[in-house]
Amino acid sequence: MSLASEFSAVATKEAKAGSWLLVTLDSKKKVEKVATGAGLKPLAEALDEKKVMWAAFNVHGVDVRANVESVRTKMVQINWIGNSVPPMKKMQALAGKPKIVKLFKGMALTLDITSKDDLTIKAISSGLLAAGGAHKPTYYSFGDGKHELEFYAPENK
Repeated sequence: MSLASEFSAVATKEAKAGSWLLVTLDSKKKVEKVATGAGLKPLAEALDEKKVMWAAFNVHGVDVRANVESVRTKMVQINWIGNSVPPMKKMQALAGKPKIVKLFKGMALTLDITSKDDLTIKAISSGLLAAGGAHKPTYYSFGDGKHELEFYAPENK
């Protein structure tokens, strides 16, 4: 399966919340797949402290009302530079950016992280809320967790 197909499988609205694709650059500076999976915790575990990596992560914005539920897919790009990456290799992040932009299309949010502790439901939810429009979902689903947003009074849900 091509990388574009792998990305499409993760980014489609039918994809499970929390689905992700993790890539890096190989020795010839070509984008290569590292892993796919589901859930924020497994993604954090897959990040390598010695590598520059990029992830596409599927978050579902779920809006629940009295008689209807709608789900909107929000794609999040995570730019990872591990703490053990040598300074000269850190430039790989810049070299890979145009290639990643071609692969990861339609991102609602981009996060630059260097610590696994920064990859949290709260950080992603806050970023999506800041990037979103006036209408906010009831909660964001991450596959292995959800973040209630508490914007709406219970009687209006």
